[in-house]
Amino acid sequence: MKTQNADQNRVEQKQVLRKRRHAMAFATYLVPVSLVVLCWSQGLLPEKVIYHVAAAVLLINITILMLIHTNLNLKFRDPSMTAAHIAVSSIPTLYVMYFLEHGHARSIFMIILVVAMIYGILELNTRRFLMACLWIFSLYCIMLLALWHKKPESLDWSLELIQMAAFFLTLLSMSIVGGYISNLREKLRSRNQELQKAIEKINILVSIDPLTEVSNRRRLFEVLTQETNRCSRGETPFSICLLDIDHFKQVNDTYGHMAGDEILCNIASSISEDIRNIDAFGRYGGEEFLLVLPRTPIAGAGVKAEKVRSQVAGLRFPDISEDLSVTVSIGVAQYRPPEDIDATLLRADRALYAAKESGRNRVETEKNHTAVA
Repeated sequence: MKTQNADQNRVEQKQVLRKRRHAMAFATYLVPVSLVVLCWSQGLLPEKVIYHVAAAVLLINITILMLIHTNLNLKFRDPSMTAAHIAVSSIPTLYVMYFLEHGHARSIFMIILVVAMIYGILELNTRRFLMACLWIFSLYCIMLLALWHKKPESLDWSLELIQMAAFFLTLLSMSIVGGYISNLREKLRSRNQELQKAIEKINILVSIDPLTEVSNRRRLFEVLTQETNRCSRGETPFSICLLDIDHFKQVNDTYGHMAGDEILCNIASSISEDIRNIDAFGRYGGEEFLLVLPRTPIAGAGVKAEKVRSQVAGLRFPDISEDLSVTVSIGVAQYRPPEDIDATLLRADRALYAAKESGRNRVETEKNHTAVA
C-alpha cells in the first residue's frame, strides 16, 4: 500500500512538472505571434494569418494541457509529449512562412523553428531529436515545393538553397548536441534514483535491529517522539508495553546463545506479524522488546499485552528442544502529557518489575500493578 501511494505521488509530481513545462512553452508562443502581428503591420502578411496562427496556438496548447490534466498522456509511449509538441508546433510557423513572399523574412521564422527544438533537450534522446529534425526539415521542403508550385516568383533559389543547407545543418547540430545533453540528464536522473534508493536502504538499515529484523531502539525513540508530540497537541492518547523474556539467561546457559538468538527472532516475528499498521514494535535492548500503541488508552493496551503474552506462551521451538517454551512478562503504561517520555518508560519498567516479582508470565499496568493475566 505504501509503495502504491509512493508511486502515485511520483506520477502526480511528474504530471505537475509537465503542466508547468508546457505552460512555459505556451508563454514562448508570444514571440512568434508577436512577429506575425509585426509582419502584418508591415504589409508582409494578410490579416487572416494572425487569426489562423492564434487559433492554432490555442488549440495545440489547450489540447496538450487537457491531455495531461485528464492523465490521458500516461497512456502514450512518451507521456511528456515533447516530440509531438515540437512536431505539431512547427506547422503554424511553416504556415506563416508560406505567406511570406520574401526569403529574408522567412529566415526569421526559421529561427523560431530552431528555438522550438530546444525544448527537446528536456526529454528527447539523439535518435528522437534526429526524427524531429527530419520532420521539421521535411515540412520545410514541402512548404518550398508548395511555394514553387503556387508562387514561383517569390523564390530566389540561390538564396533558398543556402538557407535550406544552413537550416538543415543547424537542426542537425541541435539534434546532436541536444541529444547529448538529454542523455547526460538521463544518466544524472538515473544516478539520483540509485542514490535515493541507497539512502532509503541505509535509512532502513539504521532503523532495523540486525538480529530480529524489527525496529531497533533508535527507531522506537523516533516513534515515541512523534507520538508524544501528537498527544501533546491534544490528540488521542498512546500507551506502551515493555516486554522481557523470562529466565532468558537460563535459556542461553542451557541451549546456547545461538538458540537464544533463534528464540528472540521467533518471538519478534510472531509479535510483529500481529500488530496494526499504526503500531510500532522493536527490540528495546537484550531480551527486552517495546510495543508502542498509538490511539490506545491503558485499558486497551492491557488487553493487547495479554494477547501478546498468551501468544508468546504458545510458541514452540522444535529445532531447539521438543518441550521448550518461553514466556514474557509485560509492563504497560500510558503517556501523560506534558511529561518526558522517559517518565512513561520508567512507569512501564516498574510495572514490568512488578510482573517479574509476582511470578513472571504476567501483564501488569502502571496504575496499581493489578495483574491482567
